[in-house]
Amino acid sequence: MRRVVAVVLAVCCAVLGAGTLLSAATAAGGSGDVAGVVPTAESTATSEPTEGSTGPTDQPTDQPTDGPTDQPTDQPTDQPTDQPTDQPTDPTSPTAAPDNGPFAVSDAVFRWGVNDESNNRAFAPGTFNFLSAGAAPDPGSGGQTINLATGAWPNGTVAWRAASGAVQIEKVTTAGARPANLAGLKTAADDTTPLSSPTGGLFSNHQVVISGGTGKVDPVAGTATIAWQGSFTIFFYSGMTFFSLSNPVLTVTPTSATITATASGFASSMEDQSKWVPVPPTEVTLADLDGVGIPQLSAPRGFTATPRYLGIAHTPADGSQQVRTGAFWGAFPASFLAFVEKAGSGAYWYSSGGASDAYKTPKPVLISWDAKTAIQPDKPVVAPVVTDKQPKNKAGKKPPAAQPPGPSFPVAQPAGPALPGQPFAAGVGAPESVTTNPATYQPPVAYALTSSPTSGERPDPSGRAWEWVLGSLLLLGAVGITVSAPLMRILKGIR
Repeated sequence: MRRVVAVVLAVCCAVLGAGTLLSAATAAGGSGDVAGVVPTAESTATSEPTEGSTGPTDQPTDQPTDGPTDQPTDQPTDQPTDQPTDQPTDPTSPTAAPDNGPFAVSDAVFRWGVNDESNNRAFAPGTFNFLSAGAAPDPGSGGQTINLATGAWPNGTVAWRAASGAVQIEKVTTAGARPANLAGLKTAADDTTPLSSPTGGLFSNHQVVISGGTGKVDPVAGTATIAWQGSFTIFFYSGMTFFSLSNPVLTVTPTSATITATASGFASSMEDQSKWVPVPPTEVTLADLDGVGIPQLSAPRGFTATPRYLGIAHTPADGSQQVRTGAFWGAFPASFLAFVEKAGSGAYWYSSGGASDAYKTPKPVLISWDAKTAIQPDKPVVAPVVTDKQPKNKAGKKPPAAQPPGPSFPVAQPAGPALPGQPFAAGVGAPESVTTNPATYQPPVAYALTSSPTSGERPDPSGRAWEWVLGSLLLLGAVGITVSAPLMRILKGIR
C-alpha cells in the first residue's frame, strides 16, 4: 500500500513540476509573435534606432537624436539649427524676376465645354445635344436630325465633324482628352455608360478647342486681345435646332474681360414648320469672364476663368418669364440670348424653370498662351462623388451588424420646356428608354487577424522565478519518493 501511495505522489509531483516549468518557459518566450499570425502594424514601428544602424530610419523617431546624423537629410528642416554649420552652403544663382512686360502670342489656345446641357441627352426621343467643328451646312428645311451613325443630314450632306481647320472637338474622358467621335456623343465620360436620361446628371463632356490664336498680352496694363479663326456648331435635339459661332475674340481691359464671336444659323416658325429662315450673322458676347486681371495675365501658361451667369436677370422676348429663385437661376449675356431666341433655343440659355436648369450654367474657359504648353482640362468623374464613408473597424474587432444605407436614387424630375417651334413639342419628356443609375459600389471592409491580446499588451515574463523554484522542488520530490522505497529495502537487507 505504501508503494502505491509513493508512486502516485511521485507522478503528481512530476506532472506539477513539468507543468510549472513549461508555463514559465512559455511566458519567457511569449514576447515573440505566434508563428503564422500576422503582427499588428503598430508592432513594426520602433521609437529607438536599431543597434549598429548608421543611416536614417524610414520613419522619424519619437525623440530627437543626441547628435547630428552621418548623412544630411533629403529635405530641409522646418526650423533653423541652433548652431551654424561648419562650412557655408554653395552659393546659387538668384531667382530671375518674372518678365511682366507686354508679349505677343501666335499659337494661343481657346478651350471651352460651353455647358452641360450642350453635352446632354435631349428630351425628344432618340436625340442628343452636342458640339461639332465647323459651321453646319443648311439641311434644307426645319425639323431635320443628324444620323449619329454617319454624321450626315437626311439629304446626305455631312453635318457633324470632329475637326475643321484650327478647330477640334475633344471628349474629355476619365482617361484624359481624346478626339471626338460619333459614338462618344451618346456616352458619359467613361466612354461606356450611355446617356439614358436628360435629367440623369451624366454628360458626354465634349469641349471645343481652337488653336492658332494671335494677339498681344500686357500684364502691367491689365489688357489683352487674342483672336482665333474658325467655327463650331452647337446642335440641340440632334440638329432640329442649331447655330454656329465663328472667330472668337478675347478682349481684356482693366475693368472687364469678354469673349465675343459671330453667330449664325436658322430660325423656324411655330405656326409653319416648313418655314426655314436664315438668321443674319450677328456679333454676340459669348461670355463675360470673372476674375481676369494682372495675376491671370502674368501667369506663365495662361489662365482659367468662369463666365458670369448666376444672378443675371433676363427678360425673354417671347413674353415668358425667367425663374429667379433657386441655386442656379441666371442667364447668358443679353446679346447672345437675343440671337438664340431667334434661332429657336432661347429657353436653354437662361433659367426657365425646366428640369435641366442646373445644367445651363457655363463651363470655365481655358486660355493658353501657347499650344505647346497648353493648360489641360481636369479629368471628370462619371457620377457624383459619394461623401458617405464606410465604417472602419480596428483589427480584431467585430464588424457592425449592418452597413449604413447607401445613397438613395434621385426621383425623376419633370420634363424640361418644349423647344419653341419644333414639331415634337407634344412628345417632350418621353425619351426612348430611361434606366436607373447603377448602385454605387460599396467597398468591402477588411479585418486583420493579429497575435495581440484584446487588451493590447503582452504578458510580462518578469517576476516568475517562483514558478521555476516550485517546479524544480516538485520534480526533486518526485524523484525522492520514487527511489526512497527501494533504498530503504536495500538498507534493511544490509542490516
